[in-house]
Amino acid sequence: MAADNNELQKWFSENQENEDGRAVIMPEGFERLCEALGFDMDGIEPMVLLWRLNGVELGTVEHEGWEKGLNEMGVRDMPGLKRAVENTIIEFKRNPELFKAFYRKMFDYLRQDKQKSVTAEYAVAVLPVITSNMWVFERFAEFLKANEDTIKTISRDQWQSLLALARNLRPDMSNYSKDDAWPTMFDDFVDWATA
Repeated sequence: MAADNNELQKWFSENQENEDGRAVIMPEGFERLCEALGFDMDGIEPMVLLWRLNGVELGTVEHEGWEKGLNEMGVRDMPGLKRAVENTIIEFKRNPELFKAFYRKMFDYLRQDKQKSVTAEYAVAVLPVITSNMWVFERFAEFLKANEDTIKTISRDQWQSLLALARNLRPDMSNYSKDDAWPTMFDDFVDWATA
């Protein structure tokens, strides 16, 4: 569906940089794109946009991912791209597997220098944004902040398990069992939250 002369291809061409022979939008250009779409950089929309455009790392989109993302969304202009991102966010509520794919990719975007984990500081900043209205994530971010002296990172297993915990845990946490196969950090979280 993509055409060489459409508005979005022109935007990419005007804002691309070359990195190791590849045409890419770097973080500064990605921020300009978000501004052009009217997205608040502190909201979920930039993260969804990055994911839908197959970003390779935080704020960085290669031309191949750009093309593939636009084709998958079926968009050719800025208003269509904005609608596609907004519709994806709405679809998260109806399609848990779609949200799960997005949530899992966020871990990769948040890793610094290809580390195996995400800093607790990043998790505290991002979890409430990408999981708004999901109380477990908000409480978990509070737990991380309260324990910032001892908890420095979140592993991939902890990150992915947190989504399962959020989907299953009752507000009073009475259905949590330390005998289940949860990461031990969650035992500490539940102890902290129910103290």
